Amino acid sequence: MAAGGLTLRGWAADRSAYLSLAEARPVLDSFGELPSVTADSWLAWETARDQEIRSRLKGGDADSVVNLVMFGTSFTAQPRVAPNQSEDAAGHLILARVKDMVQAVSHPGRNERLRFAAEWLKQNGADPNGPAAGKRVEAVLLENALRVLREQREYARTIDEAKRKEDGAGLFVTRSSLYRSRGLSLDTSFRPNFAIERTLAEIKTAGLLGRVRRTAVIGPGLDFADKRSGYDFYPVQTLQPFALIDSLRKLRLAGPAGPEVEIFDLSGRVLGHVQRALAQARAGSPYAVQVPLDGGIEWLPETVDYWRRFGSEIGAETKPLSPPAGVRARMHARRIRPDVVALLRPADLDIVIEHLPLPDDRRLDLIVATNVLVYYSPFEQALALGNIAGMLRTGGLLLTNNAVPEVQGVPMRPAGATSVAYSEDPDDGDRVVWYRRS
Repeated sequence: MAAGGLTLRGWAADRSAYLSLAEARPVLDSFGELPSVTADSWLAWETARDQEIRSRLKGGDADSVVNLVMFGTSFTAQPRVAPNQSEDAAGHLILARVKDMVQAVSHPGRNERLRFAAEWLKQNGADPNGPAAGKRVEAVLLENALRVLREQREYARTIDEAKRKEDGAGLFVTRSSLYRSRGLSLDTSFRPNFAIERTLAEIKTAGLLGRVRRTAVIGPGLDFADKRSGYDFYPVQTLQPFALIDSLRKLRLAGPAGPEVEIFDLSGRVLGHVQRALAQARAGSPYAVQVPLDGGIEWLPETVDYWRRFGSEIGAETKPLSPPAGVRARMHARRIRPDVVALLRPADLDIVIEHLPLPDDRRLDLIVATNVLVYYSPFEQALALGNIAGMLRTGGLLLTNNAVPEVQGVPMRPAGATSVAYSEDPDDGDRVVWYRRS
């Protein structure tokens, strides 16, 4: 079961289909995987891999809880952990924040993030209200915080080594499957949406994309407590589906009543969140988004301009929530209209294994996948590309900030790329590759 009592196979299991052996054959041959596979053994492999991929959501949940411990403000007066702190200073600060979290999760009240953290702890043998709860909760939180710090150091070493050995293209490939063994995290921020808007503008200029009627977002995520600019003083929200609609309308690539947006995800938390938003929209209620701009970052002017205009085509500006004391952030808020929310179509789908078998007149014009394919190996990415190709119309586009392996027999080829910087930090940016279905 996923959070909130939702089954992992909930929303669109009757619509999704596994990639057939014939469809997967070009990828299998290219990578030399499963050389003697049969139709039956291929189905068994897909079923097992689907379960393994879905099990990685638990690791992503653990990472979200760690991000909350290190960067949240709702449960502590301690400062947020900063990337430039020494290991000793960061260690003492994390310990102090963990102690405050131990107290907070025993009485989470209506705080959605704390309630999630309390449930996660309970599932991991540290019931915040059980016997000897304090010590056990503290031990589990510290263990996971230290694990995340070790993983981050290892990722940094991998990138530093790639920088020394490889050119820019090689470094991009290394980054593109960096998290292949990591838990599937849902945390997100507004940054990649700016890169997607810039990319769409370049694609329009190049004449590669006309009117978008149907599109999809793979793994839109939830703004829970992102490690770069995550805050928890506003409700949990999803941003990318609305950002995509906003950008397409802004660039006149979609009509005033569109486009439809499929939400492909395998997280019950994400799908349940979207379903609740849809239910509220049917009752006439808008969807409020709070978009923070971290005051400790030297943003580029174009990033600030995008932040300021976020949602201008799909909702009315509203008074934002105020950051708590000690949090340096500017806030922007929009109330997204119910008719816009109603364009979302959530579907439970594992993009490595599954696709929607769409008729020609329902195929997608555009698919967006940012900070998603990085969690998979090149072989899994190639399978995902096969599933994506099966849902796109001829000439349709995939936009992703990962390098995905090209495979002969899978009709997807690079058509361009857009590099976007967000701030003065040279590592704070994205390269979005355009893949076009032939």
